[in-house]
Amino acid sequence: MKQVSVFVNDEKVFDYDKETTFEENQLKYLDTMDGDMHKGIKIQGELITEPDSRQRATFIVMNLIKALRQDNQAVLSVSCAYLNNRIPDLSEVHVNDIKAGIHIEYIGENDR
Repeated sequence: MKQVSVFVNDEKVFDYDKETTFEENQLKYLDTMDGDMHKGIKIQGELITEPDSRQRATFIVMNLIKALRQDNQAVLSVSCAYLNNRIPDLSEVHVNDIKAGIHIEYIGENDR
């Protein structure tokens, strides 16, 4: 099974099945998310008015971490779906707390 594994401080906390299929309306929701983020996002208190694809992914990962802490399966699932759809070769996301904030590393299937 192909999956995206999410690690927080080097501990695996979630696996997402990359082969999950979506209905057309679910895929359109991912486009809606992009449209909403196009209006601007905040990452670690900084307002980004025109986020690029990497900044959008970072924003989604921050929401994913919040969903994990709140045990919000709906947000967790849509966050992983977004990452899987927008970064197709993604296999792992590593999130680590550092003094300056949070460090996020994306590992693709070809990087392992």
